[in-house]
Amino acid sequence: MEEFSSDTLSLLQPVALPPAASHSSTISRGASPIYPQYTMSAEQVKQEEQVPAASTSAAPEASSTAPTTEMTVDEAKEEALRQVEFYFHDSNLPYDKFLFTLTRKDPEGWVPIATIASFKRMRAIKELLGLDGIATVLRGSKELLDVSEDGANVRRRKELVPVKDAFDRSVYAKGFGSETETLQKELETFFNTFGKINSVRMRRDMESSEKPKPFKGSVFVEFADMGDRNKFLAQAAAAEPEQDGGKGITFQDTQLVAMSKDAYVKMKMEEKGIDPSSNKVHRGNDASHKKFNAFKEMNRQQRDGSRPNRAEDNKPKRSDPLEFEYNGKPLTTRADGTVDPDAVEFPANSVLKFTGAGEGGNWKDLKDTLITVHPTSFVEFPTGAVEGAVGFKESLSDDKLAEIKGKNITVGGNVVEFSRVDEETAKKFYIERANFRASFMLDRREADSQRNGGQRGNGSYSRGGRGGRGGRGGKFGRGGGRGGFGRGGGDKRKREDGGRDDGAPPSIGKKARSEE
Repeated sequence: MEEFSSDTLSLLQPVALPPAASHSSTISRGASPIYPQYTMSAEQVKQEEQVPAASTSAAPEASSTAPTTEMTVDEAKEEALRQVEFYFHDSNLPYDKFLFTLTRKDPEGWVPIATIASFKRMRAIKELLGLDGIATVLRGSKELLDVSEDGANVRRRKELVPVKDAFDRSVYAKGFGSETETLQKELETFFNTFGKINSVRMRRDMESSEKPKPFKGSVFVEFADMGDRNKFLAQAAAAEPEQDGGKGITFQDTQLVAMSKDAYVKMKMEEKGIDPSSNKVHRGNDASHKKFNAFKEMNRQQRDGSRPNRAEDNKPKRSDPLEFEYNGKPLTTRADGTVDPDAVEFPANSVLKFTGAGEGGNWKDLKDTLITVHPTSFVEFPTGAVEGAVGFKESLSDDKLAEIKGKNITVGGNVVEFSRVDEETAKKFYIERANFRASFMLDRREADSQRNGGQRGNGSYSRGGRGGRGGRGGKFGRGGGRGGFGRGGGDKRKREDGGRDDGAPPSIGKKARSEE
């Protein structure tokens, strides 16, 4: 087969997509999940470009917030099952690097339900049902999912194998206008009226420098049944279909342009000067897709004669997801080593700003007094600074704040003044600390892997939960560089015992930046 451009090839394969309206009816009941015999090398999984918000990996997203549409408990139960079945479905799992990697970290394919519940489209469901409620709902999956006995984990029930006719069952449709917060859900509801669908994939302009990548106004839709796909295309092409007043198919009063995915791909090839008749158009799962493809990785390993479970294969990449605890809640790292800001939780009214410290003051002057009033979580006071912040493990009442002010705490020879910070500022501060914690835990995993000869482990750490970065230029006051608060930089994180923060092994080489 002749080679043709990567952007044309990208049209031929499915990608990790937004949650779909239903799962395929072709999945049959099986025993425990049995993956193909080829073990994917972590070194072979190349860094994929970041998926823009509302595009679709199951990975927690960077900045957008989940839709705020209120649901009833019954609606939340229905949505929970539909959503998680999509995550593990043939249409998504092989092309979702984040989730697929999570399934490979456990020999039996288990993924923590707490991690799944942290995904953007699961947060409102978690608020209504809780983790136990989600586990109960997932036990109702008839064909696709298993839930562990303790209700903590979920996995795909059946072996993951390529689906050969997904391309043929897919259509292209255009005419959806600008993106809105609820558009993905509206599209799923709309296409479900034409038959059972596996996925609705919003297409984005990957050449744009904007973040997130702008929606192109078109979608790829995979129908579960070829008959429903044919009916949809027939109605779209009909001159005067009775169902739609002679307008073909419309979405919000706009007539859609629709064709099979095969026809669309051939049209784009012709536009690029490629003769479709001289090239084999791939309709299955192929190694040519430029983003992550689990089948591609396993096929490559088979061709190369790679042996599974080699030490170098088991060595984790920094982009591999890692679950850890922060403020008593599980967080999971994304491909860029950060965490989802919306998943970071912290006590309300738990951060105070202080000002007026004398130069040369010591954070312990604050810590020793504050801890007698309310349990502290951290003190952020860079070396040479005259102001900073303190966080508490629990919400701080007005009475406790008054008590702290009444202590007239002296730092560097001056009495410091305390005041509250707004919750948005506090949240930014905790997010930065959570990202520092994530970086620290990834460093530790790498160090552990080197010492243990490349063992991957289970991809999670339960210790800790307090770490954080000081700041990049002063969250609560003046100051530049990386000093965090007040003047100057060059700050260091310390512990009361003078040792490394969070029990970090000396070989990691990351200097901490504030007392925890």
